[in-house]
Amino acid sequence: MRIRLPSLIALRRRQVIGLAAVLLALAVACSASGTPTPAPAATSAPTPSFAPTPTPTTAPTTTPAPVAMDASVLDAATQETFAVLEELLEELGPRESATDQEAAAARYLHAKFQEFGYAAQIQEFIVENLSLAGMGLTLNTAEPAEFRALPLGQSGLGDVTGIFTPVGLAMPEDIPEAGLEGRIAFAQRGIITFQAKAENVFAAGAVGLVIYNNVFGLFRGVLATQPDFPVISISRSDGETIGDLLAESETEASIALTLEDLPSQNVIAEKKGPGDAVVVLGGHFDTVAEVSGANDNASGTAVLLTIARMLEDVDLPFTLRIIPFGSEELGLLGSRFYVQSLSEEELANTKAMLNFDALGSESGVSVFGDLDLVDLVTAVGSETGVEITGTRGLSGGSSDFASFQKENIPYLMFYGDNLSRIHSEADTIEFVVPELLGGAAVSAAALLQSPGFADFVNGK
Repeated sequence: MRIRLPSLIALRRRQVIGLAAVLLALAVACSASGTPTPAPAATSAPTPSFAPTPTPTTAPTTTPAPVAMDASVLDAATQETFAVLEELLEELGPRESATDQEAAAARYLHAKFQEFGYAAQIQEFIVENLSLAGMGLTLNTAEPAEFRALPLGQSGLGDVTGIFTPVGLAMPEDIPEAGLEGRIAFAQRGIITFQAKAENVFAAGAVGLVIYNNVFGLFRGVLATQPDFPVISISRSDGETIGDLLAESETEASIALTLEDLPSQNVIAEKKGPGDAVVVLGGHFDTVAEVSGANDNASGTAVLLTIARMLEDVDLPFTLRIIPFGSEELGLLGSRFYVQSLSEEELANTKAMLNFDALGSESGVSVFGDLDLVDLVTAVGSETGVEITGTRGLSGGSSDFASFQKENIPYLMFYGDNLSRIHSEADTIEFVVPELLGGAAVSAAALLQSPGFADFVNGK
């Protein structure tokens, strides 16, 4: 029997998932569109604990039966998840961290989870972030020209003006013999680190540094240590335009870089189960500036929404908490805030975290993390027709699982090996492989319902 998953775009009838012989049992329910609700007032510090107030659901206390799967389920999930991705990109567009666009995306996701019957809330937090005055970089020509820019992480602060001076790649041999005293250095990205570029121009007397990209789009780099002057980045196209201007005449430039408190949001959706055990599914929904972020990370967000709908009427032997995180691109700030908001008891009750990030571009579904979880999901994948490549994760990480790993919470990271287009204008839907989204959604949903995972959560 072929089971079709209805589109989330025009959702009138839904199939639900049961603990029967197949992952998806055919059921029909009418649904109405949810209405987004505004985020709560900003808070400047973590709340002592997370205490949602969902309506309890009856759930089994015994280990669930194994989940069966056929090719039709995987095909349907693939079509469904890709449709969700298309809708996300159409409805939300770029979702730069700690902006109005990110807040709008949070409200959209909140409404979706409510539509699926989850107890949902928006968890707002404050991030201290570097903010550029105006457009970021101003060329003080006869008609001042402004350019969009981003501060590098660990950049110094300042409001500086100086002659804008090209320095190539900012290697020692690129620095003018006369030095850069009182000047703003203009360098191309590449070859040496951002830190080395900053140190080289600072040693020559520069009062600021602008680095233009060597590929399309903006980028947000990170310095190892904080210099005593502002360091910002601009796009390649803007860099080429400025380079042409500087080749014609000496030009003065200005940078204004200040620190600002900005609101950001997590969206927390919960399906209550018996007992105290909690399993978290997460993945960030924010992007870097002016990037649609199809792979990074609308792909993971689409998978989270699809799993949420697939499991909306499934009784699980634990509480399921699905969390799209905000401000990941600023340094995992959303997931860090969430973890810090938990009490010691709540941390102890968090038995596993599954993270979905940039998983849409490569030839197969890949995972890393806790070795037991890797073994479980690869076994489930083979049973469900999803080929999963798994490795054991190492310490550290640049995605939201790392916030949980730091607290010794077992984790599993779903990702794609091809990250060549992330943080660029080329991160578009054309380079997302639908089968990877469907495979991740199906294998994760099957894992959550498997006897082995229930034993893992219960410490058996």
